[in-house]
Amino acid sequence: MQSSSVLLLAFLGVGKSWLREDKRPDLCQMTFLGPEADRRFPYEKSLKRTFTQRKFAAGFGPILTLVQSAANVGLDPRPYGVSQVVRGFRASIHPLIYGMGSMIHLAVGRLEIDWGQNFGFQDHSALFQGEKDIANIPYYYAGNQVGIDFESDTIWEPIVELKEGLTKPLPLVIDRINLLGHTFDQCEKEFLFRAQFNDFDPDRFTFSQLRDALAKVDVTALSADYGDGGQDFGKFFRRELAPRLGLDALAKDDFETYHRISEAMENMSAYTVLHLLARNPHAASLPVQWSFNDIDTGGYARREDFVRLLDPSARFLIVTEGSSDAKIIQHALNLLRPHVADFFSFVDMEEGYPFSGTGNMFRFVQGLIGIAVQNKILVLFDNDAEGLANHGRCAALSVPTNMRILALPDLPDFTTFRTLGPDGEHTGDINGRAAAIECYLDLGDKARVQWTNFNRATASYQGELEGKTRYMRKFLEQRERKSGYDYTRIEQVLDVLIGGAVSIAATEVAEEWQRHLEY
Repeated sequence: MQSSSVLLLAFLGVGKSWLREDKRPDLCQMTFLGPEADRRFPYEKSLKRTFTQRKFAAGFGPILTLVQSAANVGLDPRPYGVSQVVRGFRASIHPLIYGMGSMIHLAVGRLEIDWGQNFGFQDHSALFQGEKDIANIPYYYAGNQVGIDFESDTIWEPIVELKEGLTKPLPLVIDRINLLGHTFDQCEKEFLFRAQFNDFDPDRFTFSQLRDALAKVDVTALSADYGDGGQDFGKFFRRELAPRLGLDALAKDDFETYHRISEAMENMSAYTVLHLLARNPHAASLPVQWSFNDIDTGGYARREDFVRLLDPSARFLIVTEGSSDAKIIQHALNLLRPHVADFFSFVDMEEGYPFSGTGNMFRFVQGLIGIAVQNKILVLFDNDAEGLANHGRCAALSVPTNMRILALPDLPDFTTFRTLGPDGEHTGDINGRAAAIECYLDLGDKARVQWTNFNRATASYQGELEGKTRYMRKFLEQRERKSGYDYTRIEQVLDVLIGGAVSIAATEVAEEWQRHLEY
């Protein structure tokens, strides 16, 4: 009876303070109870369908299951065993929850990727950009009963209402997921963890099989009369993917193994499912939508819990040599990569601090390392003689995993660049000698670098682009992409920065998955 009480109180949204731990619990006990829950690893959600929850109440989607509460009362966390325990008190809960509560869904088209109810839901606000991504999106409710599906669940005629929600194209969401550290490489790590936790052989059912099946299935062909928000990924897996993978035969020959695989797929994180769907041409054009309105109007959370700025902990601090670097890169992000620009903030080494130049930048990096700064930091040097000399000095330090030492990239265009020196005008290679940030703008065919002083550390001459302020001003005046302007070089600079940022976040996430795999 104790286990029934714990689950029932948690479901009704009461007693959440004693269900949560002050410290972040182990993955197998993780439950997000409201937007104030730990956001550091948002892909770590509760194993929401470990307990049986096949539509406890008519007219509602799957009910939020709380694995942490099971651990608190000593229940077996294995999905097969726990589902049998819960089945024993399912009937007593049903009358109490019928028609109660508010639902929240994260979906790609009509395919439900994640869901929650009342106070229990996962925070996906980092996938969106607040007010920029607000729109009226479809909410699905159950109307009249129209049949029974392949799992003997009721099929409802959908009632569709347009309400406020968050929406963003799937490819742009993937870019944000990468910056949160959940890259495609992490997807297989999660698959292996699910196989280990749910006790099935990952060589019998492999990650590549799941990846390839999801890349081919038509996710737009979901039942139009499913109702209640669409189709959850667990049911989608059993109906659409299992037959393609030959797992429907396994259900007859070895139901326990089939059940374990099915439970693991139901509990796959939203970020992994989104990554796999992004490789599907049928899904790549679909929007990712977060329908939070019912939770808001139901009083379980406030609108500002969903429509808000990115958490500072997810942001990256960019340290540059001077004001022109910061201005150009910040403008390039807003102009060319606006869907991820909010992940980056800047330290201007010329105006924001009482020192400037690459030498002082080196000492600044030494200081950051010395105080074990916790921010995620990208240090960017120019691709010139002085910049590369200090880039090498910084890279030789004991750089922590939350910091990357970067330089503007070498480009083939720079190998035959017009230069002016003591011997007159020639064509030379300015990579590592004179490629400051202005060189990565559209320079036309008249640009020229003038050689200045000799750098002994790199045994090469330092150079400077003539008229660099004019090129910078022309770029900063743009308010939208300009036809005929060549953004190729500055796009490559953004690729370097974003790649460094993803590397920092992914390292953190990979270490967390590794700890779970070794647990």
